[in-house]
Amino acid sequence: MLYKLSSITFFLILFFSNYQVLPSGFVYPNSHFQDTSIVEKYGNLSVSGTHIVDQNGNTVSLRGMSLFWSQFMGRFYNADCVKWLKDDWKCTVVRAAMGIESGGYLEYPQVEINKVRTVIDACINAGIYVIVDWHDHNAQNHQSQAIEFFKQIAQLYGNYPNIIYEIYNEPTQVSWANVVKPYSIAVIDSIRKIDPDNLILVGSPTWSQDVDVASLNPIDRTNIAYTLHFYAATHKQPLRNKGVTAMNNGIALFVSEWGTCEATGSGVLDYAEVETWLNFMETHKISWCNWSVCDKNETSAALKPGADSNGVWPSSILSPSGILVRDKTIFYNDSTTTDVGSTDQPNNFQLYQNYPNPFNPSTTIEYKLANSGNVKIDVYDMRGCKINTLVNNFQSSGKHLVSWNGKSDTGQSIASGVYFLNLSFQNYNQYKKAILIN
Repeated sequence: MLYKLSSITFFLILFFSNYQVLPSGFVYPNSHFQDTSIVEKYGNLSVSGTHIVDQNGNTVSLRGMSLFWSQFMGRFYNADCVKWLKDDWKCTVVRAAMGIESGGYLEYPQVEINKVRTVIDACINAGIYVIVDWHDHNAQNHQSQAIEFFKQIAQLYGNYPNIIYEIYNEPTQVSWANVVKPYSIAVIDSIRKIDPDNLILVGSPTWSQDVDVASLNPIDRTNIAYTLHFYAATHKQPLRNKGVTAMNNGIALFVSEWGTCEATGSGVLDYAEVETWLNFMETHKISWCNWSVCDKNETSAALKPGADSNGVWPSSILSPSGILVRDKTIFYNDSTTTDVGSTDQPNNFQLYQNYPNPFNPSTTIEYKLANSGNVKIDVYDMRGCKINTLVNNFQSSGKHLVSWNGKSDTGQSIASGVYFLNLSFQNYNQYKKAILIN
């Protein structure tokens, strides 16, 4: 049987992600959150197998926001906006979507480059990653311009580990082998002559959905990941299946653009599919950027019309999509590991990270008690439903181990996803994120 957390308890899990062990009526502020910037921590990103890894070879996930087409919403391409996304939304990556056609780079190259450079400089100053996106649906027709642009960016910023190149936003329904792949190789090789090691993202046909096709004929270059784009109300399990096929074929994915709604950018906000997609990306350690930071009157826009372009957005100016995505970004980026918090706490107990994590079919949970007392360890899902109680008794001081087999308290197997281990001891609680992969 599943038991709902009290609204207060579940609020503590989600909202107090920036706080640590929680005694009754008091919180310890997480004052150390990102004292070390995410880029200082991770350094140069690279691809290892089907994952993006940091400078130490550890799998990482970036989560953040994409700006809107630069030629249409260029006013959000400023340092204050980036700083707000980093400080308030806890973004670890921002995507600069430089528009190419329709009054973009092809007509006004210096104007658009200056916008992108402003964002790049702001991300470097903020210590987060930045995706430099050639936001084009017909890039094969603009190959020479793309090469010129990316050579300039590589010369200016190739020595910074913050930079991620996205060389073709969304190819339409064209051939991977004859159109997108040759274009991509030409642009990649021009970048690599200047910048040998920063991550490069490659699009695939059908608006960056045919990652399965690309995985059968991948690009023979290093540090390449393939973009998978989706809009939750339109693209559902069949597209996730394509992603799984691509990863099974050995390529790494990066969701550099996703929307909460229909592929038009408007229509219904599909909360259920957003949750399913987030669980999918978290389970497979896929980085993502949500579309988009703008105040256009459409569902996918994070802001309501009239929002200040410099950030400092109260909740009243956020759209329903913006409220949802901000909460999710803060929630997942609260810690750069699977630990929900990592600062000062009472020294009378310690819940350690479960291992292995991610896990299948079982994981071990270790904890230490400085003195004897009643201990309870519960497992909750993302909705706040209690899945299982692993420990509920009086225990002596010392180290203890308990296993969880990825099942509910009735013995029923549960789905892949993110779960929460909650240790309660002497009016305090500590949480860890556990990731189950079936």
